[in-house]
Amino acid sequence: MGSSGEQGSAAWATWVAFAGVMLMLIGVFSVIAGLAAAFEDDYFIKGPFDGQVLVVGTQVLGLIWIGLGVLKVLTGFALIQGREWARIVTVILCFLNAVVDLAALGAQPFLSIVFIALNVTVIYAVTVKWQQAKVGMGD
Repeated sequence: MGSSGEQGSAAWATWVAFAGVMLMLIGVFSVIAGLAAAFEDDYFIKGPFDGQVLVVGTQVLGLIWIGLGVLKVLTGFALIQGREWARIVTVILCFLNAVVDLAALGAQPFLSIVFIALNVTVIYAVTVKWQQAKVGMGD
């Protein structure tokens, strides 16, 4: 019949490349949103929390977004190159960013929902069929 060797999939390699580009894009958006939240008092809708989003202030949330955004841009670049560590860091960063966005859901619902959906998509792209994607990328 055929060999039982591992075959790569260019389609899954494309998913990983997509995840890397999306991760960098989400990172840039996170930095922009973080800068707006950290330095613009009216960026978030004022509600019953009076400048607080769950347990942190909007400036702290903005700084967290900036930090995660920079890490995402760097990790997305490494992910496109097929680095194994980048896959693990991507899952951790996307998970953390989704939690942070969940914390901001009351203040910026549309932005938070979009970021959460994109983070889930990126996690899916780097966790499903990783070995096939690596072979498809030439490893």
